[in-house]
Amino acid sequence: MERLTLVDRLSELSSELTAAERENLKFLLSMAAGGLLSGHAQSIPAPLRETALTTAQRSLPRLHGSERPQFDTGVVFCGRGPFFSDEDIAVLNRESLSYRPRAERFHDHYVASGAPIARELALSQSVNDFLASRVGPVLPTYKANYLYYDEPGLGIDPHVDKDEFSLNVLTMLEHRPDTRHSELILYPPEQDAIHVHLEPGESLVFFADSVTHQRTRTVTGEAIRLVSFGYRTIGSV
Repeated sequence: MERLTLVDRLSELSSELTAAERENLKFLLSMAAGGLLSGHAQSIPAPLRETALTTAQRSLPRLHGSERPQFDTGVVFCGRGPFFSDEDIAVLNRESLSYRPRAERFHDHYVASGAPIARELALSQSVNDFLASRVGPVLPTYKANYLYYDEPGLGIDPHVDKDEFSLNVLTMLEHRPDTRHSELILYPPEQDAIHVHLEPGESLVFFADSVTHQRTRTVTGEAIRLVSFGYRTIGSV
């Protein structure tokens, strides 16, 4: 009889949990992976730390069954998306600027929600059709947030997102100056870290609830504005 690994056991466990219980399990695994990637638990021998990190990282996608094996890095698309026209990017940029005074601090960055143009584009047929062509049918979560990292030291430590951002369409609106310090890093299990540098108008589409990721800290004079749309794949509902 084949012996089950801890990853297999966690996967089996998740299939028996309610949505709320699975979200709690995901949170614990995310905290474990994030803490280990941030350099915590240095008193634990390195081989054990590596095993714990790999187990947490491999378990996160398995919480969603077998729907995502082809996206082993979590990345679905990266580049200038055909779902946004130049005018779409221009109006998102203007709305993002106008909503900056309304943004509220959330941990170590600022967030503005409820902007009508962002919400409208998040529900657009062009985005829906593009996502469906890559991952199958999706459901919008009506989550469209402007994100701001425009003070020194802002960023997000390694984490995974909640189910409302299972599939995240993250679009860069501005990153200045040209000499940049902060970056988005993805940590797929048992692979090299992926360093993502988006130019204005470019998008990253990824399974944000499955792959650990972070935004490294900004420095003095650096400013970043992004817009983030959240979706769920049908299998994750």
